[in-house]
Amino acid sequence: MSPLPSSTFFSSIHQQSVSRPNLNRLFFCLIRHGICLTLWLIVFLICIPVQGFSQNDLDIPQLSIQTQSYFHNPETGTYLYRNAKVEWEGIIVESTEINYHPESHKLTASGYVRVTEGEIVAVMDELEINVKDGTGIFRDTIVYDASNKAYMTAKEVRRLGENHYVAEICTFTTCNPKSPAWQITGGKVNYYTQNFSSSHATTLRIGGVTAFYFPFISWPTVKRRQSGFLPPEYLIVRSSVRKWDLGYRFGIPYFWAIDPEQDLTLTYDWVERRGTGLRMDYQYALTEGMRGGIKYQQFFERDPRDPENESGSLSADEIESTDLRPKRFKFEFNHNLQLDDQSRLIFSALAYSDSQFQKEYELVENPSLTAQNLSASINRQFSKGSVTLSATQIRKFGELALLNRRIASQTQNSPVFTFQFSDIFWRSGETTLSRGISGSIVRWYEFQGSNGEEVSVTPELSLVFPVFRHFDASLGINERYSRSRSRDPNVPGSEKEVEYQIMHGNAQIGTTLSRIFSRESGFYSRLKHLIGTTLKYDYIEDVEGSGEATRRLTTLRLNNTLLAKRRYFERSVKLTSLSLDRMRRNHVDAVIIRKLELIQGQEFGSEKLFMEQLDKLFGETFSAQQKDSILTYTEKGVAPLLSSQARGQTREGKTWTLASLNFVQHYDFLKKDPYFRPIGEAIKGNETESGQPSCSRTGCPLLPLRTSLTFNPGPGFSISYFNRYHHQIRQVVEYSAGMSFNASAHNKASVNFRKNEFAYQTPYGNDVAAANTFGFGNSFEASDELAFGFSGNVNLDADSTAFRRRLTSTVFTLDYRPDCWNIRLALTENVGKTTTSSGREKEYIDRTLYAYINLGGVRIKEQAYTYLE
Repeated sequence: MSPLPSSTFFSSIHQQSVSRPNLNRLFFCLIRHGICLTLWLIVFLICIPVQGFSQNDLDIPQLSIQTQSYFHNPETGTYLYRNAKVEWEGIIVESTEINYHPESHKLTASGYVRVTEGEIVAVMDELEINVKDGTGIFRDTIVYDASNKAYMTAKEVRRLGENHYVAEICTFTTCNPKSPAWQITGGKVNYYTQNFSSSHATTLRIGGVTAFYFPFISWPTVKRRQSGFLPPEYLIVRSSVRKWDLGYRFGIPYFWAIDPEQDLTLTYDWVERRGTGLRMDYQYALTEGMRGGIKYQQFFERDPRDPENESGSLSADEIESTDLRPKRFKFEFNHNLQLDDQSRLIFSALAYSDSQFQKEYELVENPSLTAQNLSASINRQFSKGSVTLSATQIRKFGELALLNRRIASQTQNSPVFTFQFSDIFWRSGETTLSRGISGSIVRWYEFQGSNGEEVSVTPELSLVFPVFRHFDASLGINERYSRSRSRDPNVPGSEKEVEYQIMHGNAQIGTTLSRIFSRESGFYSRLKHLIGTTLKYDYIEDVEGSGEATRRLTTLRLNNTLLAKRRYFERSVKLTSLSLDRMRRNHVDAVIIRKLELIQGQEFGSEKLFMEQLDKLFGETFSAQQKDSILTYTEKGVAPLLSSQARGQTREGKTWTLASLNFVQHYDFLKKDPYFRPIGEAIKGNETESGQPSCSRTGCPLLPLRTSLTFNPGPGFSISYFNRYHHQIRQVVEYSAGMSFNASAHNKASVNFRKNEFAYQTPYGNDVAAANTFGFGNSFEASDELAFGFSGNVNLDADSTAFRRRLTSTVFTLDYRPDCWNIRLALTENVGKTTTSSGREKEYIDRTLYAYINLGGVRIKEQAYTYLE
């Protein structure tokens, strides 16, 4: 316990002239004894509180008291402190008037009272607290939690223990509590600063208007969990197509924290145009290395569906009346278990009741038509490989039609054993020889009842070696041995056995040349030009029954890359008196300002030197965030006009790619022979056609030349260009260009254009559609509170005679983020297609407005309002 502050005494001594020396000696003796008596009196007075606070009970915390003045009442045994500050066990009480009773360990305060505990600051009119057990009562108080930036206002708040408060009839908000944009009013609030808080009989008020009532609500103040209702979910989906028109959708989720290892979320759904629904989400992690979950959704639709529009390829007459109210559900299960340090067991299951569930209730624009997907696997890892035993089954619906549940395909692989091993078994200088082997054993079943087995093994070798001084080469080869047997129990004599081996190979040689250009002045200090050339031959053997297309393809690549190091001018940094004044006005800690006064007026050649000086002043405990904050108050020196003056204050930045220009040329040897016919799969790639000048009957072997260019002059600006030049017709058949520009981190824009006259397939089997499109996008943050953005795509080849929309998709977003809440609006417009009852495809425009609201720690989910034409 620290003693009370000593008082300051003022006295004046009037000295008179005395002629006799003995009187002078007596006078000075009296003065000396008076000073000694005064000092003893001061010490005695200071020790009085210390004697009053000395306790025999060792559980009583030691108090530290600072006060301007105090008064001790010997009859009641209490102490009255004015303009005082009392500290114990992390709690600080400050008030204009504090009373303390040592015997009852009770501390009371009135007037202006402030209590600080960690990141909790409470301001109140009256306080009663027991310094021994920490329980107390705050009256007419406002509690601020800095960790959550939240305010709690109440007539009375009880402190039940460390970081635990209970308030009766109070409000909770992250806004200014005197004029909140939103607030939660609760009959009783349990607030845990390091736990999960909850409120009973709660209303949510927005702008003074009651928006929702919660019998019980809980919200996290840290990552721990507690049971309770979660914020409601709102959604509106409107469409011109009746089967996609859901109307309003409202969900109330309840979270049940079963124990630290498992939890369950139950959600009641109400859909305006459908009926009620139930969602269940169970998660568990019962032991270390194990995790999983079960999700189930079901909707109980009250109205029959329309067979004319939802039977698909089936005739409406084929649909029974009992099938017009189908059961709508989704089931999902995942389990992941680590058996040991090298092994893991995984189960998963996914099932849908129909093909439309994803699009209707999960808002998936292009559903996968999955009916069922089951898998199980056990994997064991080794230092140079792994083995896996698995089983899978996949079933898909035939079409997107609710009343047609025909399964179009089913594939089942059970069991499947796969393995793979590889290592480098020989090395000499820069030459390495690697070996590997992989394979599988599969038992498979198909939808129509056919089944079979397949065994395959693929050994491989890879050699990397230098050819000449600057050239490196690589050679890879693998041979796949496969044997399969298939049968159809429904067809006698259908058993068939296939055995094949197929070889893959690739050879590559390449080099990279470079040259560095140094510059004494200018924007860039150094440039480095890299020229890389690669010649590669890709080979796949033509084998019947392998399921792979043969390939004889040569590729020549020429890459040009320009790297740059940018020259930056280092402006000097200085802390002036104006800098320190701004810091004082912004209430920067006075201790920090006093230390910074030691370097006031000193000029540092760069920010790095200034940061090093801060490390010397404050030590390693001073955070980078604090140093960056001080840097914002500094004043920068003036950049000299002449480059000779600035040369000594420059530094090199990091290397980045300033520009690149790449050429890719394919040559297909299979197109040279007009009489070649593959015995296996058809040859992939149709970029060139027969009948062109200098082409054979099967097409031209010299494929179009691909050129790509990128230019990045700075971190906020880039340009890209791509084209394909057709040699035989001597024109560019495809090209695209794009540009992105970042005026700052808060303002970004981009545009792109693509034109492809003919659809084609690459030699690797990739299909590219014809297109003539233009895209654009921009995002702009006007301030810390307001931001907006837009993007879209335009079809430049839209047919004006038919109903084909040129603007195929657009998105406009608006974000408004005040201090205590934020709202995000997104307006989307897309062109979709639907099939009418007559079987004709029809285009429609779908406009949807999404609203996302976050009120501090309380989240209201997205809401969608759709307008169509």
